[in-house]
Amino acid sequence: MKIRLIALTCLTVSAAFAQMGGGYLGPAVLSSGATGVGNRSGQQVDLRFFAGVNGTYDSSQQPVALDSTGKLLTIGGLYGVEATFGVYGTHSWRTARLGVDYKGAAREYNGGSSYDSIDQSLTLGYTVQESRRLRFDARVTGGIYSNGLGGIGITPGITSESVVQPGALLFDSRSYFLQGGLNATYMFSPRTSFTVGGQGFDVWRQSSQLVGVEGYNLTGSVEHKLSKFTSVGFSYGRQHYNFPRAYGQADIDTGQLFLGTNFGRVWNLVVQAGVFHSEVTGLQSVALSPVIAALLGQSSTIQSFYKEDIFPSGSVALTRRFKRSSLSFNFERSVTPGNGVYLTSKTDSGGASYSYTGIRRASLQVSGGYNSLASIGQGIQPYRSGNGGAGMTYTLPYSLHFVVRYDYRYQQIESLIYKHTGYSATIGLTFSPGTVPLSLW
Repeated sequence: MKIRLIALTCLTVSAAFAQMGGGYLGPAVLSSGATGVGNRSGQQVDLRFFAGVNGTYDSSQQPVALDSTGKLLTIGGLYGVEATFGVYGTHSWRTARLGVDYKGAAREYNGGSSYDSIDQSLTLGYTVQESRRLRFDARVTGGIYSNGLGGIGITPGITSESVVQPGALLFDSRSYFLQGGLNATYMFSPRTSFTVGGQGFDVWRQSSQLVGVEGYNLTGSVEHKLSKFTSVGFSYGRQHYNFPRAYGQADIDTGQLFLGTNFGRVWNLVVQAGVFHSEVTGLQSVALSPVIAALLGQSSTIQSFYKEDIFPSGSVALTRRFKRSSLSFNFERSVTPGNGVYLTSKTDSGGASYSYTGIRRASLQVSGGYNSLASIGQGIQPYRSGNGGAGMTYTLPYSLHFVVRYDYRYQQIESLIYKHTGYSATIGLTFSPGTVPLSLW
């Protein structure tokens, strides 16, 4: 599956780059491609690279391990050094636009070498207008995560559509993921457009105690512009999750109405509402009756299950763009392939963020949010997490930038004693030539 997915991703990107044509019409409400990739403070920026060194402190580590008493191993605070590197920004041609967001972080902890890691995140988006009526949007996202907390986990290229959400990971264990897809939009008339597309994805985890997932997502939508600033439409998606090593699979059909509108030139609102229908199959442990247990000499057995449900889904995203900053609020209720412990799950997530890129020296980012998972079929208690963070860069002479960041995370499994909190803090210097302040988040 990994080889097939990588091949699909390469074909997707090469097909997208082969397209050239007429005037660019801009993205639709539900478009992907280069939309938002490489942007900072809600604005497109030129391509820019950076490299830096930070001192770091991390108290949030939760390994997949037990201590001598059989309880989850607890790690104290770890001091270390972190090297960061990456590139972000956009480049436009007459009929096309490329967006890139790449960030890497290599960490080495003092006295905790088993937790040293190299985390990376990459998103490439490409949008091209083939003709007056036809547009293609391609996007590829991939990454390596060993730590669910920190600046790399909130790289702008990692959106709610990513199959791995670092902030929702229960354990800090290495995870790899890759997903890629292509959408085609046909302008039936100046006001009406149709979009079809699909993507494949694969998540595999280093720990054998955590479950990976592979699958695909097929989508279709119709959008109609009521006016210059308002669009309505309907979208349909078919998702398939397959969990290796006989953990089961799931098929999800989602139908939603959506509305997108601008208030003046600075506020943008997108609302989606609908339902999703899930069919989940897998294995579960069941207790045997005392008589059967005595006969067989075992107290439980494994049996397959099938579960079918219908749940509401929807999302709200509100964005306010200023000249040099942006403010956003979001809420989403959908279905997810889980985090390696929780498999197919209902999820509620929400948050707010503010980012500012000054014209001279400073940039600032503040964000906070929450996430919940309720398994469909496993019969385990819901999981909840909350997070918050802030980061700042300040321009110094010789293309150097002072960088500081703080992140906090809270995790809890309902009705159980598991609660975990932690934070990470970094401070250091980053080299990045440019005429505007560096913006890492």
